[in-house]
Amino acid sequence: MTLRRRISRPKAAAVSPGQRKKGVWLATLFALPFAASGIGMLLLSVLPTLYDWSRMQFWQPVDATLLQAQLVTSRGSKSTTYRATAHYRFEWAGQPVQGQRAAISERADNIGDFQQQLGWQLERAFKTGRSVPVWVNPSNPHESIIDRSLRPGLLAFKMVFVVMFGGFGVGLLFFVWRGRKAAEAAGDAPASARLWLDRAEWAQGQVRSNKRYEVWVAWVFALVWNLVAVPSIFFNLPRALARQDYLVAALMAVFVAVGAGLLVWAVRATLDARRYGDVRLVLDPFPGAIGGHFGATMVLPLAYQPGRCFAVTLRCIYHYRSRSAGDDDSRSRESVVWQAEGVAQVEPHADGIQLGMRFDVPGGLPATEPADGAHHAWRLEVQSAEPGLKFARSFDVPVYATGASSARLWQDAAQHPRMQQMHAAQVDAVSDLEPIPGGVRLYLPYGRAWKEGLLLVVVGGVFFGAGLLTGRAGAPARVVAVSGGVGGALLVLAFYLLCNSLRVQLDRQGLRTERRLLGLMLVRHQAPAQDIARLVVRESYSSQSGTQHVTFYRIQVEMKNGKKITVADSLRGRAAADHLLAELGAATGYPHAAMRA
Repeated sequence: MTLRRRISRPKAAAVSPGQRKKGVWLATLFALPFAASGIGMLLLSVLPTLYDWSRMQFWQPVDATLLQAQLVTSRGSKSTTYRATAHYRFEWAGQPVQGQRAAISERADNIGDFQQQLGWQLERAFKTGRSVPVWVNPSNPHESIIDRSLRPGLLAFKMVFVVMFGGFGVGLLFFVWRGRKAAEAAGDAPASARLWLDRAEWAQGQVRSNKRYEVWVAWVFALVWNLVAVPSIFFNLPRALARQDYLVAALMAVFVAVGAGLLVWAVRATLDARRYGDVRLVLDPFPGAIGGHFGATMVLPLAYQPGRCFAVTLRCIYHYRSRSAGDDDSRSRESVVWQAEGVAQVEPHADGIQLGMRFDVPGGLPATEPADGAHHAWRLEVQSAEPGLKFARSFDVPVYATGASSARLWQDAAQHPRMQQMHAAQVDAVSDLEPIPGGVRLYLPYGRAWKEGLLLVVVGGVFFGAGLLTGRAGAPARVVAVSGGVGGALLVLAFYLLCNSLRVQLDRQGLRTERRLLGLMLVRHQAPAQDIARLVVRESYSSQSGTQHVTFYRIQVEMKNGKKITVADSLRGRAAADHLLAELGAATGYPHAAMRA
């Protein structure tokens, strides 16, 4: 089965080597300030704060006499900042020692009311002559501090700059210079060959998987998240429990769970990469051919067993940036232009097994383009269909309008005999189909999209919790509203995905549907047969994890007055949706057609 969706795009103009070099330097100059600000904040502020806080946990308390205490207020044109200052004296080992550090952060800020509360507390103690507790480094008594609190709100505020600005800058530098290095590796290749030699890893007709990028991304996210979350929770969770603030304690538990999940992801990705090694595609023809064939083989270190099954998907994807209504920031997005699904041929090989796959690629599709702004890319995904074997790899592949055919691969992956079984299994995973005279009864149970629902629960919980915590820390109302609003919307959507069911009866008498939410009637539809025009497939939404891109579809009954009623949803992939559409059409006799989005 293939999905072909054509989108009109402006043709990319040819880029000369001089223009490309100029573009690289301009992009570098643009990215450097972002990278420098993020890295600088991490190295000069976040990490020193965590280091100081961790070593201060072993300092010893003493009573000190305040010599001076003041809350310094600095009023600017847009905001007012505060800084608690103090000068104090204490005795250590019989010797008088003086100190003047009030808090870990010695800079003025307005994140929450920490500085105000500490400043007022110190001013009152100074006026009344009351002593204050001070934490002293026993190895160096000249190091001391009054309040050694970590301040998670301030730390989270700084991490926004590290992740958003630093991540954007470093990522842009990596991709810009990686592309330049690949272009230089192409050397003096002819202009006709340069198109697919711009990336050095394509030069020999082999393509490495994107698994190595997943491993790096997983570990970076896991380490950064836990580096910030664990110390904050370790220090603040006992306080929240002592105050019986169970909401904050629950949110901290969610952050712990997310950190643990990120670590599990990183470890699993690393073990998976080590198990299968550096998996590579050998293209045949090279490059993949629009108007011809896309063919490839790959070798896996697995024992050959009859019945092994690997699903393969070839996609042409359009990458672009768009801006939502009311949103000032543009976001990177993907849309599927064309897609083909199939099953690989599995054969014994000296090093394990060899997978072979070939697709017929129609003419007129866009070719692989340089990743400069909006562009088209081609991606092949290979995934094991066996329950006990977890293997999944994606490959960014070169596909151009050469019209070439494969020399060794003769069977079309889309026509593999296992395809029908896989489509039926995908449909059975989300629905129960019961034939009746003249039609069908269809039941889609609660939790049929449980994976997507749980993912939304985690993401929504993190955003919502971040909104509550930053709000308590005194963050601006707009930041709290955006984070909490996004999290709340995701949690509502997750609740709907997990808790709704759909019951349908479609026969020659007409259509009846009931959608319930936790057993309570949400909406009911009924229509006679003479009002039904046809059955159609429509795209619902897409989910992306790393480079894995999954599109979900629904089947609708289109009425003659233009109204559309959903009779099936949560169908993973276009082929599964088309399979169920054909079953419904054959059982009921209603016209059916695959509708392009």
